[in-house]
Amino acid sequence: MKPSHTHSEHTHAHNHSHGGSHEGCAHDHATDHTTHDQHGDHGHDDHAHGNPFWIPFLAIAFFTVVEFAGGIWTQSLALLSDAWHMLFDVLALGLAMWAAHRARTGHPASQQTELRVSMVNAVSMLLVTAGIVIEAIERLKHPVSVAGGYVSVIALMGLLVNLFVAKHMHHQHEHHGGDASLNHRAAFLHVLGDLLGSVTAVAAGVVIYFTGWMTIDPILSILISLLLLVVTLNLIRDIYRGKTGHHH
Repeated sequence: MKPSHTHSEHTHAHNHSHGGSHEGCAHDHATDHTTHDQHGDHGHDDHAHGNPFWIPFLAIAFFTVVEFAGGIWTQSLALLSDAWHMLFDVLALGLAMWAAHRARTGHPASQQTELRVSMVNAVSMLLVTAGIVIEAIERLKHPVSVAGGYVSVIALMGLLVNLFVAKHMHHQHEHHGGDASLNHRAAFLHVLGDLLGSVTAVAAGVVIYFTGWMTIDPILSILISLLLLVVTLNLIRDIYRGKTGHHH
């Protein structure tokens, strides 16, 4: 009790020597305000950098709706396939955000969660790819008239959105020292596939607009799907290695 009493007297004397307790209170208030600002800044910084998937999630969610509407309107398979990729991007990024949150909060099973989320993302990409190839083969047999000019414009907008998202995710990857988790890689795979899909749709739209060759739409859709298949299978192999490594 005595040290506490001595400290109290010392504080009172200190306040009195500096013009009374009013200035002491003002000083304490300023200190508290500074401390509050520091905590506020830290909290804001943690919110901004805590989950790297928020901005990509919102950007892609918005444009998914635009591309689906555009794909139905123009009847372009390349544009619709890009829209499907974007829809699965939204799901992939949503799952990635959830897994990142669990990992950041120190959940004991966060590594297993990450592996499962990555596998769901990879398998969903395989399903999308298979669906696009089936539809593309059908369109090769029965060509569909496509509004090439509108396809190019909408796909170009999608390309810009995907470039922004890919750059943002790459920046986050560099920010964390270049050590990309499987979860981050799986999400980035979806964005990369979407980026390639946008390029394909732009190319298909331009060719159709200038030549009227409708078959380019399903042909490019198949080519991009095969490329994505190779990348996805590589990711699944890495996920499997991660699982076996975790168990052993």
